[in-house]
Amino acid sequence: MRVSFRDPAGHLEDNGQRILRHVHASARAQTERLLDSDLYRQLTQEGLLVGAVSVEVTPEGGLLLEHPRIALPSYPFEWTPGMLADAATLTLDIQRRAWAQGWTLKDAAANNVLFDGTRPVFCDLLSLRNRQADDAPGWQAYGQFVRHFILPLLAVTELGRTPRDIFLAHRDGLRAAEISPFIPWYSQMNLAMWLHVRLPARLERRRISKALRPTATHTSPSNASDGTPWLLNNLQGFVARLNGRSHQLSAWSAYTGNRDHYADAELEAKRTAVASIVSEGRYASVLDVGANSGEFSQLAAQHGARQIVALDDDLNALNALYRHSRTSGHPIQCLHANMARPTPATGWQLAETLPLPERFAQRFDLVLMLAVVHHLVVTERLPLPQLFIVLSNYCSDTLLIEFVPRDDPRFIEIAGPNIALYDHWDLNYFLASAQPWFELQQEIVISTQRRLLRLRRR
Repeated sequence: MRVSFRDPAGHLEDNGQRILRHVHASARAQTERLLDSDLYRQLTQEGLLVGAVSVEVTPEGGLLLEHPRIALPSYPFEWTPGMLADAATLTLDIQRRAWAQGWTLKDAAANNVLFDGTRPVFCDLLSLRNRQADDAPGWQAYGQFVRHFILPLLAVTELGRTPRDIFLAHRDGLRAAEISPFIPWYSQMNLAMWLHVRLPARLERRRISKALRPTATHTSPSNASDGTPWLLNNLQGFVARLNGRSHQLSAWSAYTGNRDHYADAELEAKRTAVASIVSEGRYASVLDVGANSGEFSQLAAQHGARQIVALDDDLNALNALYRHSRTSGHPIQCLHANMARPTPATGWQLAETLPLPERFAQRFDLVLMLAVVHHLVVTERLPLPQLFIVLSNYCSDTLLIEFVPRDDPRFIEIAGPNIALYDHWDLNYFLASAQPWFELQQEIVISTQRRLLRLRRR
C-alpha cells in the first residue's frame, strides 16, 4: 500500500488494486464544486487532468474518489529535460485556464505530473481550489513552480545537472540561492533570469522574502488586478527557452549513425529480424533496454505495440528520443534509469515512490536486449545468470536478446585489460545461463558471429 500524506485536504492510497483519494470532510465542499465545474470537465476531457471514475461519501463526511491507473508511473528523477519542460508547460496551462475561471493551483510540484506514454497529465485533483475574495493577488504556488521547474531546467542547461541527481537529492526542487552564484554572468542578462533567479536568490540570502509578499486585498477574484497572467506568460517563455537549450550530444546519442563496429549487412539483417518479430502483432507491451536513440522502440511502435518503454542511462540520447516520440505520436515512454542500478523506492519509510523492478514486474510481452548484455556483464560486472532472473521477472512472454562474442570490437574495448576474465564467454555459456528461466525458440544469424536469440519465458 502506497500513501501520500502531505496535503492537509486528503491523501492518496494505492492498495494494489485501486487508486483511491481520500478527501477530508473539511475539503468536501471545495472538491464537489470542482467536480461540478466547467474547468474540471474541460481538463479531463482533454486528457490534461486525471479525473475520478467514481465518487462516494464516507461515513466521516468526506469523499472517496477512485482514479484510473496510469499504466507505468514515472517520477521526476527518471525524466529527461524535455519531459520536465513539458510537465512545466502543462502546469502553466492548467493554472492559466484555472485563473481565467476563478480557480487556482495551490501546488505546482513536479510530482503532481505523471506521463502516459509521451503525454504529461496532472494527477493532483486537490491542488485546484477556488480563488477567494481575500486571496492575495498573484499565484500562491509560484515559488514552488520555480523550485521544481525553472531552477532545475536552468541547472540542466547551465550546470550540466540532470533531473535524476536533482530530484533524488531534493524532493522540493532547488532554491535560487543554491545555484545562482554558479550561473555564468552572460546567461543572467534577461528579465526572466532577474525575476525568477537573481531576485529570489537575493531575497533568500537576506531572509526577507516573507516580508516582501504582497498584502492581501479584499477585491473579488473576477475584478482583481494583478500580474498573474503576465507572470504565467513570462514563465512559459522562459521554460521554452530553457527547453530549447537542453539539446546536447553524448557518447551514445549519436550511436545509431556511428556504429562502425557493425557492417552494413549486419545492421540490415538485425533491423529485418526485429521488424519481422514485432510485426507479428503479438506484443502489445514492449521494454527496450538500452534503447539509445530508440531505433527499435520506433520499429515496435510502427508495428502496432501500444506501450513501449525505452530505458537508457544516457540522458541526452533518451531526451532526443522523447522529443522525436512527441512529434511522431509514437507511444514510447522514456525512462532515464540504469538496469544495473534500478531506481529505488524513495521517500518516507521508502513508501512514496515505487522501485523500478516492482513497476516492471511481469509487465512486458516482449523485452528487447539488443547490444546491451555485454555492457551489463562487463562494465557493471553483473553475473549473467542473475541477469536472466531479473529479465524473467520483467518478461511475461518473449525475450529477444543479442549475443555479442568476446572478440567483438566493442566487447574488447569495454573489457580492456580484463578480457581474460571472459575466456568462458561463448554461446553455449550464454544459453546455459538462460536455460532455467527461458527456452530457445529461434536463433537468428545476423553475421558470422552475431546472433539474435528469441527466448520464450518458461
